[in-house]
Amino acid sequence: MGELTSPAFWDAHYEGRLPQPFDPTDWRDYVTIQLARLLASLGLADKRVLEIGGGDARLLAWLAKTHPSGRFAVLDRSSVGCSLARSRARNEKVPLDVYEGDMFAPPAELVGAFDVVISLGLIEHFQDTSEAIAAKRVFLKPGGVMFSLIPNLASPIYRYLTRRWSVRVLNMHVVLSLAKLVQAHMKAGLEVIDYGYLGSVEFGMLSMAARDLPREARLDRALYLWLTRLSKAVHWFEYHVRDLPTTRTLSPFLWVVAKRCD
Repeated sequence: MGELTSPAFWDAHYEGRLPQPFDPTDWRDYVTIQLARLLASLGLADKRVLEIGGGDARLLAWLAKTHPSGRFAVLDRSSVGCSLARSRARNEKVPLDVYEGDMFAPPAELVGAFDVVISLGLIEHFQDTSEAIAAKRVFLKPGGVMFSLIPNLASPIYRYLTRRWSVRVLNMHVVLSLAKLVQAHMKAGLEVIDYGYLGSVEFGMLSMAARDLPREARLDRALYLWLTRLSKAVHWFEYHVRDLPTTRTLSPFLWVVAKRCD
């Protein structure tokens, strides 16, 4: 399956993270607000919803809180991520089923059990994207809907900055255009029903690469700081005035909605 990361990497990624709740009124997190709206538009009421690779389940917990008639679950291989998700469920008082496991070796009770299957930055960490999507497909009921979100590293700007700051992080990702992401879902036997770019700009998306910068790389650290400040200025405008257009070059994420039709 050509996996480009490991459970140990994600354990380290989540270690020490504080399970702060998602705040839909925080304009500084405007791209996540847009994502929350997009996910809610899938129609989650009375549905059984699974997020694969959900880690600490920050957005999933909010969806569970705002859709109390649904049933929400997270599947992740990171023991640290699963522990954080359980803590979040207790702290935010939301029902959330947490499963520690691998989507390529799915727990039997989860196979074909969900109306909606979500991943937010998962399938791009496998060399064979359609194989990863097919693994997600196993969890869907016939007629169920899949949502896949990945970072837009096909953007020459985001790809250049990621490579400049951390070749290690870039190599953990398969770079996919929107067209290739759509094709991978079709190859996995799904009917693509919608797709697009998310957000107008978000340099904070590059935080994983920026964390690899050495302390002495002061100019690059300053560049990252000012680019994230530029993003926040745009988010303030969008939250208070109106959304700006999405673009192939500056939108930070790509997404696809697809359906299992068999």
